[in-house]
Amino acid sequence: MSKIDVKAQNLIYAKDIPNEKIRIIPETTQGGTVSELLSDLEYIPLKRTNNKLLSDVYELESTAERIGILNRDGHFHLYDIKGNLLKIINTVIGVEDKKGILLFSRIKFNEKGVELLHGPFKARYDMNGNFIDTISNRKDESKNVTQIGTKKWTYYSPDLGNPQIKTTNALQLGDSIMVKYEKLDSVLISYGLHQPLSPNFNNKAYASFDYNTKLFELDSNGISKVYQFIFPLKNTVNLDEVRKVKDYINYMHYYNAHREEIRTLDNVINYKNHLILQLKKPNNFWIALNLATKNVIGLTNILPDKSSDYLPFMDSNILRSDGEYLFSFLSPQDIRIAISKSKEEFHPVSERLRMLEKSNNPVFVRFKLK
Repeated sequence: MSKIDVKAQNLIYAKDIPNEKIRIIPETTQGGTVSELLSDLEYIPLKRTNNKLLSDVYELESTAERIGILNRDGHFHLYDIKGNLLKIINTVIGVEDKKGILLFSRIKFNEKGVELLHGPFKARYDMNGNFIDTISNRKDESKNVTQIGTKKWTYYSPDLGNPQIKTTNALQLGDSIMVKYEKLDSVLISYGLHQPLSPNFNNKAYASFDYNTKLFELDSNGISKVYQFIFPLKNTVNLDEVRKVKDYINYMHYYNAHREEIRTLDNVINYKNHLILQLKKPNNFWIALNLATKNVIGLTNILPDKSSDYLPFMDSNILRSDGEYLFSFLSPQDIRIAISKSKEEFHPVSERLRMLEKSNNPVFVRFKLK
């Protein structure tokens, strides 16, 4: 709540862009069991050396051979795909590691290794965590930017409550303004973190805005399509009420009284023939939209079963993809809960569960949709 920016509501953009309405009732989206809807499910314990536990997961990325994790301090933990710890990077030459400030904020794997973003520069390492160099980070790379081909998409959230701020730009392709905010129709209070631009995958990316349930499909030429998600009334934000909220105390009153409202579409993943996205609310709900059939799977509705030893298969906040797999993580507490559930329901506690419990570290999970 330290920064109050415009958070999107009435968006101004070309009206000739194709628009498709998708009606969803989250609770009644297709569910089932892990064995019915998922394949290639793996639980990979992240091993530790010299009692160096990974306390938490702030960010997560993976390739076919490597797993990269940032903890809450922004320290980088590098593992091979079997979960063996290769390197912990918790310092950068010439940078003071201050408590409460992330050392690194983003992980980006490429064919040469991994880039770790730290404010004004990037630190580069090879696939074994060996230092290569640091390079200057151009100003716009710390913003929300997605590159498609030679074109660059940039998301803006200007402080429209400040009379000195004149811009109402919301989304640009290069120097061309593609979406603007309606200044007289704005919500000025934030509610939390939101990833407004998805990564480029197969020359497509997606943009979303707070307090809005439209999803903009982007390519190198412009906005190719707008998906307009329509939810039941209890899941729909009442903008007239939100615009009345001007301070933190009243915001918290509103937030606690409207916990089913979906405030934005977040963490969009272009995965094979699906769009996977998080419906952002206090109890986040994940869905997978089949772009061909328009069938919607509620990932949150998928239940663990015997094939997964009654373990969940993803964290409610972090789900990522490398194009082939979807991946997430479980905490040690998730393992203990699954063991307790097995005992309560008189299921045998499997050897896999016992081994996962011993590691006392987060568990990397990857899987595919059938």
